[in-house]
Amino acid sequence: MLFVFEIMFLVVMGVIAIVTIVTVGRPLAIAYADKVKNRQLEMESSHVELRIAALEEETRELKRQLLSIQDGKEFQDRLLEKGKG
Repeated sequence: MLFVFEIMFLVVMGVIAIVTIVTVGRPLAIAYADKVKNRQLEMESSHVELRIAALEEETRELKRQLLSIQDGKEFQDRLLEKGKG
């Protein structure tokens, strides 16, 4: 008879332990998931900012190249006009 009470006591303590872990663990898991999600969003936003800065620099470089090409074309046109004239 005492053996049955010991088994029941262990089962009840096990159920209480599981309920406690679930009760305490769930909010902790939710808080940790929110923290990870916020960190991911911050990393994505900083990644986007870096990508925007890189694209802006690339645009500036392309504009410089376009101006250089236009200057070279104008120079060639002037040389051709002088050669004809």
